[in-house]
Amino acid sequence: MVNHAEIAALKWDVRQRLTLLESTLLLTGWVRTQALVETFSISRAQASKDFAVYMSLRPDNLKYNKSLKYYEAGDAFTPLLLTGSATDVLNALQVVNPQQTPVVTLSAALPAIQVVQPLDRQLDWSVLRVVSQAIYQKRKLKAAYQSMNRNEPTELTLSPHHLVFSGFRWHVRAFSDTHQAYRDFVLARFRGEPPQLLNETAISGDHDEAWHQTIDVIIEPHPGLPESQRKILAEDYGMIDGTRCEPVRQALLPYFLRLMQIEPERQHPDPKIQQIILKNPEQVQPFLWRNN
Repeated sequence: MVNHAEIAALKWDVRQRLTLLESTLLLTGWVRTQALVETFSISRAQASKDFAVYMSLRPDNLKYNKSLKYYEAGDAFTPLLLTGSATDVLNALQVVNPQQTPVVTLSAALPAIQVVQPLDRQLDWSVLRVVSQAIYQKRKLKAAYQSMNRNEPTELTLSPHHLVFSGFRWHVRAFSDTHQAYRDFVLARFRGEPPQLLNETAISGDHDEAWHQTIDVIIEPHPGLPESQRKILAEDYGMIDGTRCEPVRQALLPYFLRLMQIEPERQHPDPKIQQIILKNPEQVQPFLWRNN
């Protein structure tokens, strides 16, 4: 029986090493202590200790092969730290893009992995630095911002409270003195000189109702698909009784729908293409951008 308190008590660096150890066992079926030594620049004694910790938490996952001198995955291998989500392996292997091999791996014989990602967008570090400092220091900033609704940049005074990655690009959630409202601003649209950090206390994000309120997004397999195919999709998305309910911040709702390709106005009529759909569009519609 796994002691979940012991897992929760693992130090961050130990947990990372054990997660990668487990990922390698899952993907290749074996691992050596030397891999920990070389990958993390730790002593052999520390590597052996890590293996001992892992075996104490999940003893059936590892068995030592004396002839080949490495640890193999046990016949009853059951992940201890990996949850089964698609991002688990990507995070563990640190696959940044298809052209790069995993930076941190515990075995030289990993299976072939190809990752499809959207085109990487450029991020100005000077913009990110000031925006992040403004959030941390709770100060206002001034910046020129190029809206897609105007031909020329507009000078804005913002009180940022959160950075957001939408799955494709970086945004900042902020109160705009100019608009007298909380809005999202794309970091790549800040123009000219880097934003200027002001000696003015920022307006708190505590009153950003769209940020603090959540909307339940309910998805289900397209009803036009055969039952056997709907069952596969339900399993793939971890649905219960054919649906999955995901609470999403109201402010981030349009990004989530776009990322999942379930925006009501863009859903494809062919169920083979639009395999999952939004089950509760009437609850979601009022919070889409075009209705704000």
